[in-house]
Amino acid sequence: MRPDVLCLPRRLAPPQEQGPTMSQTATFPALPQGHKRFTVEQLIREVGPTIGLGAPAQVALIHMMGHTAPDDWTSPNREPIYFAPQDVTAAALGKTRRALYNTEKQLERLGLIERRIKANGHRSPYGGCGIVFSRLIALVPDLLNLLDRLRREKAERRMLRNLRSTFKGIVLKHVREAGDAPHPRIEAAAEALASWPDARRLETMAIDALRAHVEEVKNVTDALAAGDDEGRDSSAMGEENDTPYLQENNQEHPSVICNAGMDERSAGKPAHDESFLTGPIGPERGREIKCAAASGARKAQFVSRLTPERLFGLASEDMKTLIADSQGKSRQLRTVDLIDAAVRILPSLGINYDAWEKAVETMGEEQATLAVFLIDANRDHPRTPVRNPGGALRAMTGRHRKGALNLVGGLIGLARRKNA
Repeated sequence: MRPDVLCLPRRLAPPQEQGPTMSQTATFPALPQGHKRFTVEQLIREVGPTIGLGAPAQVALIHMMGHTAPDDWTSPNREPIYFAPQDVTAAALGKTRRALYNTEKQLERLGLIERRIKANGHRSPYGGCGIVFSRLIALVPDLLNLLDRLRREKAERRMLRNLRSTFKGIVLKHVREAGDAPHPRIEAAAEALASWPDARRLETMAIDALRAHVEEVKNVTDALAAGDDEGRDSSAMGEENDTPYLQENNQEHPSVICNAGMDERSAGKPAHDESFLTGPIGPERGREIKCAAASGARKAQFVSRLTPERLFGLASEDMKTLIADSQGKSRQLRTVDLIDAAVRILPSLGINYDAWEKAVETMGEEQATLAVFLIDANRDHPRTPVRNPGGALRAMTGRHRKGALNLVGGLIGLARRKNA
């Protein structure tokens, strides 16, 4: 048979010491279980830019893939092959034959296809001459691993941008409130603030550079918080909505035995009915009458000794892991570590960053952090578990606007439940 008439497919079979016998069947790569041709097409769209596959090449590749038999992608006994002539394909894609040839050579260099043609350059089902996709099938596990890494990196990038936005907001607020005679610490923060890239540039930063930048912003935020703590009189407590809750000290607080401000309701209620969202109940309830006189003093005492270490002891295991990761090698647990952990845990709670931003805008970073802290800690509440964290945070934000949010009562209840 003349070589310009017959084109034999390349068999991808295990090596044989004496060559295959008639009873042995050649095998080809097949897609992993659960994957089909259309899932590979979607995979190409998602990882294409990362592996150097531009949009025109993606369109050409997916067009050729779409004209193969779907079962050929999942059977080890067949290969998916595109047989259409080059001029027909070029016309369908709106390309010249030369442009299509260059695209095919690029796909071959990337290891996504194999070009098997007759000696005269033609393609034909006879002998399996055409664009063969066995190499692409063999690459699918690696491409899936790449996709997983890209998705994790995308999620981390979004989280880092959210953290940068939160910390930058804290720094900006300090600078604006400093007035015309700022402290040297504020001047240093303002200088750093002016040097930071805008939000649009964060999207194109290398992930390692973005991590380093967020850590820098976090350190500036921590330095400003340390300055606040130096001048803070923790014994002078204001109203709940004006109180900086997270005191940087290591005092312990006595056990809380009053249940004022807590409510026992059905877990089937909507998110805004969760117990930690309710304000103090009125004097019509007997047990609250007995402890109402001591409630204000006890709350003030509880808040004045509400340290980051104290909150860490009340946190869920997931939150503790994030707080410890944020603390790193620092000897002291800081408020900024709790804010960091609160932002990082939002995706796993299913809370949109938009809801967090509205909470911060309404009640400030510290109280928004405590809100997320309570939502997370009460997901496993024995009677009223939080089933809709995003809805709970939005409801808490709304209650804060009305002056009806009782974060302290929720924290006291959490401490009682954990016997801490």
